[in-house]
Amino acid sequence: MTRITGRGRSRWVLAAAVTALLALVAACGGGGGEGNFGSTSAPQAKGRQGDVYRAPQVPSGPGVTLAADTAYTAYNNAAADANSLYNAYVLTQVLATATWVDADGTVLVNGDVMDGIDLVSSAPETVRWRIKPGITWSDGQPWNCKDFYLAYLAGSGKIPGFTTASNNGYQDIGTAQCTNDLTFEATFAKPYADYRGLFGQGQFDLLPAHVLEARTGVPDIRQINPQSPPDVLGRITQFWNTGWNGFDKATQPASGPYQLDSWVQDQQVKLTRNPAWKANPGGPESITYRNIADATAEAQALQNGEVQAAAPQVDVNAANLLRGLAAQGVKFQATTGVTYEHLDMNFKNPIFADKAVRQAFAQCVNRQELVDKLIKGVQPEATPLQSLIYLPNQQGYQDSYSQIATGNAQQANQTLTQAGWVKGPDGVFAKNGQRLQFRISHTNVPRRVQTVQLIQAQCQQAGMQVVDDNDPNFLDQRVSQGDYDVALFGWANDPFISSHQSIYTTGGGQNWQGYSNPQVDALMNQAVSNLDANGFRQQWQEVDRLIAADLPSIPLFVQPNMLGYTDRIDNAYYQPNYGPLYNANEWVVQGG
Repeated sequence: MTRITGRGRSRWVLAAAVTALLALVAACGGGGGEGNFGSTSAPQAKGRQGDVYRAPQVPSGPGVTLAADTAYTAYNNAAADANSLYNAYVLTQVLATATWVDADGTVLVNGDVMDGIDLVSSAPETVRWRIKPGITWSDGQPWNCKDFYLAYLAGSGKIPGFTTASNNGYQDIGTAQCTNDLTFEATFAKPYADYRGLFGQGQFDLLPAHVLEARTGVPDIRQINPQSPPDVLGRITQFWNTGWNGFDKATQPASGPYQLDSWVQDQQVKLTRNPAWKANPGGPESITYRNIADATAEAQALQNGEVQAAAPQVDVNAANLLRGLAAQGVKFQATTGVTYEHLDMNFKNPIFADKAVRQAFAQCVNRQELVDKLIKGVQPEATPLQSLIYLPNQQGYQDSYSQIATGNAQQANQTLTQAGWVKGPDGVFAKNGQRLQFRISHTNVPRRVQTVQLIQAQCQQAGMQVVDDNDPNFLDQRVSQGDYDVALFGWANDPFISSHQSIYTTGGGQNWQGYSNPQVDALMNQAVSNLDANGFRQQWQEVDRLIAADLPSIPLFVQPNMLGYTDRIDNAYYQPNYGPLYNANEWVVQGG
């Protein structure tokens, strides 16, 4: 699932050829200076064995602390209001998933908890998830088919009331059942190519069904279906939506190598080893995820030894500071990311219901200037992003925007004038009594503040008055409610292209801007079921072109991933989809 990320908020499909289509290469970018830039390619997981991942045996070491710019907030990352890459940072080590995504984007079966994921029939498409015997939650209760069935219920769309971040794939399942405690079987009403993205690291949606049962009085979640009594369904959906909010160790057990130990809201969360974990234990004794909003302050905390690793937002000053710490034993990486910064225009605002305004806004935003001033100091080869569906290092990437988002204020003036907008004495366009004034809403990230400042100057030349709406709570409280004129944030693009459906389909769970195009809806419905690699790619490319023609959003750039860490840690790397802690269980940490 594509996740919202403050850094701005999967392969293995039916046809073997699609593997090449969806592969995501996490190659390093540049950085310049002193040779302290990390490796030039993504390291393969120590626990990778063919197409299976099993946690390797590593020496036990002391605890580590990682700093990042946004706090961990929620255990149920599959809920629409909670979904965030920063929660995924933590949950990679807490909640087990059916698959495990390596740093290079390869999707592996999680052999620590699964015996296999099998396509047992292609007509109709039927998939069987086989769970390894003896796996338990940290509270001793079984991790089994009930947890899969609950995730299916929440994502299927068949039961009103679940406020999920995405229904991609689950909504295409016709029937599902637990054939026994350790086997979940789904028969799809229509083919779904990215089925290995379900119950995986996309959402961390395998939540403890036994907790929900206990808190709602449901004897067996597997007996629940859309025809169950409305009051029962109401208790289930209400608890799923809100019952895991906040921090409560009793209701938030772990199924992965680490468990939640303590939480200080907006400051830090601490993980300790899960004593019920059956596979090889993690290397660090504990992992503390600490929130430091300012990128330079994160780098300074690493410099001062307050933290052992830092993953700041893209920031030239922080990058230069981290590069300069090589003599102090600090390693630095500036690697190609998968989070892309973009601007979403809200169709509920009459200004942006006018296509001419959307066109003029795209014409006045000089994306090349943004890249030159905000990104190239970290990654010199960076360029503006020209697609909303594919990233530059994915097969299928095409230029859909360079002729539309031109960065030409004079052209924007012409577009508005031709559409009947008239520039007033104050230099701002107006039409039918409506001034061309709007907010750009974003979180309090220095790079975003600079982005808006640049856009204000650029679009002032095009007769637009842009207001900076800087709200630290924007991603947590407002974006999913559609409370903005223009939203500036990032999507973390996962290897499963079908995840875009929930963002751009009419009424999609992540379509907060109210965009609707029936032709796009129909084509996406066809694409997610297309098992031919070339046809799949071509249909998504056409989706990209159609969306570009409508201009609901403007892609800006792909953010590099910055990671600095002490040389006491071996094998640290920023996995583009899941962050710097994705393989923390494999870290070898030296004492001292």
